[in-house]
Amino acid sequence: MKKLTTMFLAAVLSFSVLCLGGCGTTQGQDDELKPEDIVVNLDRNMKATLEIMIPNGNLNEKTMIDCLIDNDLPGVNGEGITFKDLFPNVEVNVNFVSLTNYASSIQQQQLDGTLSDIVWSNSPDFYDLYESKTFVSLEPFIEASNRQAVCNTYLDEEGKAGKFVYADDFFTEYFKMSSVDDKCYVIPRSSDSVVTFLNTDILTKAGVDLNPETTKVKNGWTWTEFLEVCAQVRAYMDTHGMRDDYVFDANLTSWLSVCYPMLLSYGAEVLDENGKVTLESDATRNCLADVADLVAKRYVNDSTVAVNGSYANAHSAMMFNSASVSLYADRKALKGNVDLVTFPLIEENDAPKIGAGVAGYAISAQSKNKDLAWAFLTFMVSRYGQQRMALNGLNLASIRKDLSDHTQANWGKEYKDLNLSAYLWGSEYKQATDFFMRTNLSAKAGIQSALISMFGNALNAKKSNDIDAILSTAVRDINAAMIEY
Repeated sequence: MKKLTTMFLAAVLSFSVLCLGGCGTTQGQDDELKPEDIVVNLDRNMKATLEIMIPNGNLNEKTMIDCLIDNDLPGVNGEGITFKDLFPNVEVNVNFVSLTNYASSIQQQQLDGTLSDIVWSNSPDFYDLYESKTFVSLEPFIEASNRQAVCNTYLDEEGKAGKFVYADDFFTEYFKMSSVDDKCYVIPRSSDSVVTFLNTDILTKAGVDLNPETTKVKNGWTWTEFLEVCAQVRAYMDTHGMRDDYVFDANLTSWLSVCYPMLLSYGAEVLDENGKVTLESDATRNCLADVADLVAKRYVNDSTVAVNGSYANAHSAMMFNSASVSLYADRKALKGNVDLVTFPLIEENDAPKIGAGVAGYAISAQSKNKDLAWAFLTFMVSRYGQQRMALNGLNLASIRKDLSDHTQANWGKEYKDLNLSAYLWGSEYKQATDFFMRTNLSAKAGIQSALISMFGNALNAKKSNDIDAILSTAVRDINAAMIEY
């Protein structure tokens, strides 16, 4: 019954999108734009309304976007050129989407014909919206801009219009992380990579050597070295009134950007090139057994146990995350005690991986202002736009190659004493959650849920006694998700 209901809803969605396309309000993958169809340099006096959708409750993201729209918006830091200056007769409105029900919320608005022109998305969640043709491919827009001698919204540091050169200007591997069949659907607003956030106060008190000349806690450190530090911190916590706290926040029960690279590092894989489930292997068992050992040694909390302490409130020594450094370095509880290094390399199979992905913006297939939407996005990724966003909360490595030096670029200049090179270190190890493309993308949500549950069960002290049962359940649920579609 569930399968029939799902098939019916999918059919309704597909029919609705096709109807919208037939009415001339949308162009999706089956009716793709060509570079010559796109007007890159629009009339600055044009009148239009542009709608941008961002995550609900993310004040940091809102400020980043607001600073591009208008200097007079609340919370915007700094004067300078905005989209309002480039297009004074264009009204830009910001809407919000819940991340809890991200895909279903976007698809419902697509059905209702109310979806914003520009929509925040990320990897791997954009996969959920591929088969419903929610977003247009950005390839023709990129090529159209490449062909222009000057793009009026692509501003240099001084605010002058410049030449858009995709291959030379950007870390293009991140564009590939939001691509299907070599077509990019989400333009990255930064280079997002999993790093290890450090609480230098706890580490120092635990006797961990943080001297840059001699420390093992540095870019390129290994999982073995990481575990040695964990043991040292655990011993300190147990003898200094921190027995109920844990060494690090792993983010293993909610985030594939940590889970999937770990599996690959052990030599495991979720799906082979033909889409067959290959998870049931000794490599997966070894990975899950080592994850369970983190709980046994009390480096991380049992997934069934709620804890009050965390890295954010200075109760953990480390955390795996890809967030802007400002979100933690500026917190009262952590002020002056934050630094970063790379995610520790797991050398179990001589193929270590570091999680990476994309957070950025897509253009709705329903938008009647696609060219204007692209104008906004080129402004966002121009040197001027990136520098401006960095003054308003985007303290992540820039997507631009010419802004990679964090000691000079705005995204890291305020934190130049911190090891922000960790974000960009080790490009050869970066790994996106791209295995979803080996099967029907409609199965993505079910597969993701199965993998997260698998890691959650490995972090459950009672269930982790039977790794084979955990693995069998995950394989069963992944197969079920794929069969359903």
